[in-house]
Amino acid sequence: MIWYYGLIVIGAIIAGCTVYRKGNAGDWLTYFLLTTAWTWVGEAIVLFVFDAYAYKPGFYQDPFAENIIGHIIANSALWASIAVWVMYFQSSYLVIGLIAIGFMGVEELFLKAGVYNQHWWQTYMTGIISFGFLIAVKKWFTLLHETKRKSPRIIVFWTIAWVILQTPTSVLMLFDKQFFRVHWVENIYRDSTLFSGFLYHILMASIIIVFMYVPKNKYWMAAPFLMLVAADAILLSAGVLIFYHSWNLTYLICIRAASLLIICMLERFTLNGVRVENKT
Repeated sequence: MIWYYGLIVIGAIIAGCTVYRKGNAGDWLTYFLLTTAWTWVGEAIVLFVFDAYAYKPGFYQDPFAENIIGHIIANSALWASIAVWVMYFQSSYLVIGLIAIGFMGVEELFLKAGVYNQHWWQTYMTGIISFGFLIAVKKWFTLLHETKRKSPRIIVFWTIAWVILQTPTSVLMLFDKQFFRVHWVENIYRDSTLFSGFLYHILMASIIIVFMYVPKNKYWMAAPFLMLVAADAILLSAGVLIFYHSWNLTYLICIRAASLLIICMLERFTLNGVRVENKT
C-alpha cells in the first residue's frame, strides 16, 4: 500500500501548489470533482467492464475490492490533480506529452513492484489515453470560460452530481456496508459498481440537474431528494439494495441529503465566472 500512499502524496502536493497559485479552493474543488468523474468513468469501462488490468494494494482478498480502492486512489489522487493543473495553467502539448510519459513510467514502476498487473492492457495505451485526456480537459476549460451557452456549465454539474452520488457507494462497499445486487456478474463488488455507476446514479444525477435548472423556484430541489429516497426504498424492498453490519436506510438518507447539499452549494458558490444566465 506504500506505493499508493506515494500517489496520494504526489497528488496532494500538486493540488496544494495549484490552489496556492490560483487562490480559489472552491473552484479548484469543482474542477477536481469534474476531472475525477471523467477519469472514474473512463477507467470503470476498461477496469470493471473489460477487466483490462488489476490494482493490488493488498488491502482486500477480493480482487474487485482491490480494484475499487486502487481505482479511487489512482484517479482522485494523481490523475485528477494533474488534470486540474493542466486546465488552470493551460500546459503546452510538450508538457502534456512529458506528463503522459510520466504516467507510463509510474505504471511500469507499479508493475515491477508487483502492486499492479496488466491483463490485456499495455503501458503505451496509458500514454495515449493520458495524452488525449489532458488535451481534452485543457480545451474543455477554454470552452467553459469562453462560450455563452448554458450547456457546458450544466454538463459540469451533471458530472459532479454523478460523482458525488457514486462516491459514498464505492466507499461503503469497501467497508462491506452497502451493495446493489442485480446479478449482472457474479462478483458483488463489480455487480454493484456496474449498476450504481453506469445506470442508477447517472439517472439520479440527471434528475437532480433537471430540478436544478428548469423550475423557477429553488424549493423544487426538494423533489430530487424525495425521488432519490423513494428509489432507494424501492430497491431495498426489491432486494437490489442490500445493507450489512447494522447499516440501514436512515443512514443512507442522511448521506443522500448531505450529497445534495454539497451539489447545490458547489453550483451556487463556484464557477461564478461561467454562471448560466437567467438561472433562478
